[in-house]
Amino acid sequence: MKRITVILFVFLSLAASAQSFVAGGAKVDITPSVSDLQRPSDVIRGKLHVRAIYASDGRSSTAIVSMDTHCHDLDGVIREIGTKAGVPAANVIISSTHTHSGGTAGIGPDNIPSDAQIQAAIIKAVCDAKAAARPARVGYGRRSLDLNVNRDNYNEYQEWEQAANWTAPADKDLTVVTFLDEDDVPIAVYMNYGMHPVNFFMSGVVSADFPGDACALIEKVFGEKTVAVFSQGASGDVNPALAYTDVFRETEQVKGVPRPHRATRGSLDLSTRAVPADQAAVHRAMVDRKDEYVRMLGNAVGFKALEIMLYDTQYEENPVIRGAETVIAVPGRRRLDNTGRENYDPGYEPADDVHIGVGLVRLGDIALVSVSGEIYTEIGYRLKHELPASKLVVVTLADGPFESGYIYSDKAANHLTFQVIGSRLQPGHAEKGIVEAAKRLMKEAR
Repeated sequence: MKRITVILFVFLSLAASAQSFVAGGAKVDITPSVSDLQRPSDVIRGKLHVRAIYASDGRSSTAIVSMDTHCHDLDGVIREIGTKAGVPAANVIISSTHTHSGGTAGIGPDNIPSDAQIQAAIIKAVCDAKAAARPARVGYGRRSLDLNVNRDNYNEYQEWEQAANWTAPADKDLTVVTFLDEDDVPIAVYMNYGMHPVNFFMSGVVSADFPGDACALIEKVFGEKTVAVFSQGASGDVNPALAYTDVFRETEQVKGVPRPHRATRGSLDLSTRAVPADQAAVHRAMVDRKDEYVRMLGNAVGFKALEIMLYDTQYEENPVIRGAETVIAVPGRRRLDNTGRENYDPGYEPADDVHIGVGLVRLGDIALVSVSGEIYTEIGYRLKHELPASKLVVVTLADGPFESGYIYSDKAANHLTFQVIGSRLQPGHAEKGIVEAAKRLMKEAR
């Protein structure tokens, strides 16, 4: 009897340690065709994609998706992911890389790819990733990468402007979650960094910006056997360091094309007119110069991610997947004066609550906290410092509802920037609400 008990114990122990965690990755091309471009001077710099990671621990599963565009109607998509891939709604994270050149209209209306095309691509990417799933382990690593800068600057003329503010906070953490197969080849790589991809905004260029270049680098290094996914961290007040410098401005003096607003002066404003034929060379020079800068940014992110994977990543086998989500209601306000963009107080009156989605997906010790808006750096810092997780990823512009837009921090409430004065959020509520909601979700998913 004793021998049978020992054999049974050994059998159960081996069964418990057997590989049950699997992961897969997939990507779907959503690049518009040349015939879809709005103006003769528009160009397609590179491909746009929806990229997805599927993972299962044998009992539950998760889908982690990123898109090189924007789609604000995701409820039906998440339900269909549940139906077709079996992923619970609380375990789905769909975020945008937030490229400002993700289609024929950038981030504007009437964009191509359309919402319907993006939704279909998301569902296909998740299903393809599930079909490609194989035994895996998951690892987490993080290092500092100094590419970004806070963009809320109070200048010598006592005006708020979008410009490099070297004394204000900008989160430098590049976080990487790697899904490694049994042959030590990455199945998927999930990168997270806070920095607005604004380099081709309003310039007639279709581009995934630096997130697309970073993902393409990782995928090329591993012979296209790996799917690399990028997500935004806390970037509501953060831009690339050279986004608004004179390095790019000299080639923007294109006759007959409206000059951009000072807050978007890093790009050519082609919202109403094509580049005149006699100025095409100037426009091309600007695009080429930006192209070199964006490739540098993408390569820096990609190579730093490789460094993290090689030297700073600790792997976990058979992590348990848990998910939780909630929606918080923040007191809203309505702006009374809409005649200006920034540097004045427009006055407000109370309005309906604004809803913000907060989610959590845990992969063992790794916690991905998602927020459905563009949070300021200081809110991201609070999440990192106050949540009981040493392996944390803060994912923004995720899922929904998309009612809040920019979510400014309590300390920035008096900034007369366009992000703050245009916000529908009353001050003093959103930051605390997001942090407390994330803490509750951590308890639920413990």
